[in-house]
Amino acid sequence: MRHKLLYILLWCSAIVFAQNDTTALKKEKVRVFQGCSGGMMVHAGYLFGQPAGAILPTGEQISMQGLTYGLGGSMRVNLMKHLRIGCEGFSSNVKSGMTDQHDFLQKGSYIRTGWGGVIADACWRMEKVWPYIGGSVGGGAMRTLSIVDGSQDDWQAEGVAILHKQGFGYVNPYVGIDYCITKRIHATFRLDWMLAFANKQLVFPTGPRLYVGIMFCH
Repeated sequence: MRHKLLYILLWCSAIVFAQNDTTALKKEKVRVFQGCSGGMMVHAGYLFGQPAGAILPTGEQISMQGLTYGLGGSMRVNLMKHLRIGCEGFSSNVKSGMTDQHDFLQKGSYIRTGWGGVIADACWRMEKVWPYIGGSVGGGAMRTLSIVDGSQDDWQAEGVAILHKQGFGYVNPYVGIDYCITKRIHATFRLDWMLAFANKQLVFPTGPRLYVGIMFCH
């Protein structure tokens, strides 16, 4: 009799635990939305690739590459345990004095790039640090002004100045880490390498960038 009562108690306990586990799973399934975050970032990096070169009257071709810097931001929605999806937008600039052609180009030459797209990453939420890895896909435009023979005076015509504008698509893998200053404010650090393409060929802008910014979490 005692054995029968023990079996019944064990069976009832198993049913209760199973119901609790099922309830917990249902709660986890309901909590798909885990909050959102967004903020601004500054960045610096280097542009490689093969941008459209300026063809001089002499037939010589020049193509600027160099240090870049800029500003932008991103916004994400946190889903389930690790997934985050959202969007981003940035602009980046290279001035003539920061290019490999600084001895050849006149002051005022530049490369200006703007881009934006959708982002997705996997994030591991630890106590103080949230490492993440992901990527973004989108498009943008690059404008290059090459002043080779120009006047430093205002309202004077430039001798040889070439302006080129081109749209591009891009794939941008990245890794990063968030540091939780508070529950609502995170410092973020991100490193990426943009791969731009147009007409089925790699073009500008291609290269690494380091981002530092502040994210506000809800």
